[in-house]
Amino acid sequence: MKHDMLVDASVNARAWNRIAAQDAHAGQRCNVDRTTPPLPERIEWTCWPGRGPGGDFLCELSGLRVAELGCGTGEHTAYAAAHRARLAIGVDIADQRIAQAQARFGHLPALVWRTGDAARVLAELPVLDVCFSIYGALWYADPAQLLPVIHGRLRPGGLLAFSVNGPRPGELPGRRVDNLTLDDRTRLPVIHYSYDTGTWRRLLDRHGFTTPEVLPVQGPEGSPHRTLVIRARRT
Repeated sequence: MKHDMLVDASVNARAWNRIAAQDAHAGQRCNVDRTTPPLPERIEWTCWPGRGPGGDFLCELSGLRVAELGCGTGEHTAYAAAHRARLAIGVDIADQRIAQAQARFGHLPALVWRTGDAARVLAELPVLDVCFSIYGALWYADPAQLLPVIHGRLRPGGLLAFSVNGPRPGELPGRRVDNLTLDDRTRLPVIHYSYDTGTWRRLLDRHGFTTPEVLPVQGPEGSPHRTLVIRARRT
């Protein structure tokens, strides 16, 4: 069943803008050093640093047009720029996240930041060589609607790489509504899409991608979470 992507985007933008405002307030309260942050030395595809593949899960980025869908505060888009991408585009639904990314990494050449729903922004971008997402748009938007747009923007043979959480034990797959709890105990809904490996293989095949490579990465001992790190090529 298809859902309205703009409704999902509006709900998620509200949550992530509030999280960004909370983080900014916390930084001011703690007098966080605002010097230019270091560039990441690797891409972290999971929320557990050091687990899973690194930047080599992408191809050599030199001279390529690259977009990150759901870039957050910009670390991995900046990684692409630092690895000589011809163009590195960070896309996020939350304007305050984009503002944070610009403030942190706006000094780098080849970087462009875009705010908006990933499907709408993609339609306005040049043809891409690489599209990637780390718990980003392919986690928070309906992939059945987003994958055709990505396919239409990637060049033939272009790379799609992304990470998402797999369903937790006993969790039904598909569209899920969870809640984020802010420091002031406010609870905000977020919408995401949770599918197992077999479903992702079928979705990618249906929308014009090669048979994907799927790397399951289990969380630390006792964690019910498992991240799926996936890559495929546009046919």
